Amino acid sequence: MVSVGIIVKVDKQGRVVLPEDVRKTLGIEGETEMVCRVVGNRIILERFSVEAISKAFAELEEIAPSLDTEEVEEKDKYVDREYALRKIGIRSNS
Repeated sequence: MVSVGIIVKVDKQGRVVLPEDVRKTLGIEGETEMVCRVVGNRIILERFSVEAISKAFAELEEIAPSLDTEEVEEKDKYVDREYALRKIGIRSNS
């Protein structure tokens, strides 16, 4: 496993190349989908999985007191947690 910091550059298009050792260690191959999150001043890249998204929501729930329903500018528009989870595939419609 890679345990030392490796310096990588961001190109003009905002891309970063993950070093080969990092890709091998994490089993990342071409066309692998990744989840990118910002936590404080860190960028977290994880292979896409429902578990990774669930973990991110759990971390958000710790930070925010409530993500259930929140009114937004207009009275008839709202953000519903269960709706959001269904839209990203974590919950089913049944």
